[in-house]
Amino acid sequence: MPQKMSKEKEIEFQELSEFLDFYASYIDKIDPHEPFHPRNSLHEYVRMIGKSKALIGLRQAVNDNLEDSLHFDSKKLNQIDNELGKRGIPTLSYFRRKYWSKYKGILKRRMIKNETEYYLINGLLCGFDNKISEDEKSILSEMVSSYEERV
Repeated sequence: MPQKMSKEKEIEFQELSEFLDFYASYIDKIDPHEPFHPRNSLHEYVRMIGKSKALIGLRQAVNDNLEDSLHFDSKKLNQIDNELGKRGIPTLSYFRRKYWSKYKGILKRRMIKNETEYYLINGLLCGFDNKISEDEKSILSEMVSSYEERV
């Protein structure tokens, strides 16, 4: 039986799925009618494994979008934020701040606690243009290795 999600996680799921849908359609230019569009894939994923478990994958997908957007200049970022705002969807800037603050917390404690944090940190390590210092990359690599050994 699927695990029941808290109200906060339901809201997070809704916000993330709306953002991912927008990003795929507006930025990646994927036709929403295509079976591989994240909206359609997500519905199938939820049906197969449940909403609670699908939330983990949804977080990772949005983290991937955030990484992909790191090169956007301020004009493009403002344009995207305006489009999201018109639709009542949390902005790209909002998600960047939200996940960046999580990143800072993970870095401060120097330990990855869960799969979502693992994908966030690992994704940053894999990015070529993320402006992370070599010292910080070394710390992140140690954290990823430590997490991989624990799971």
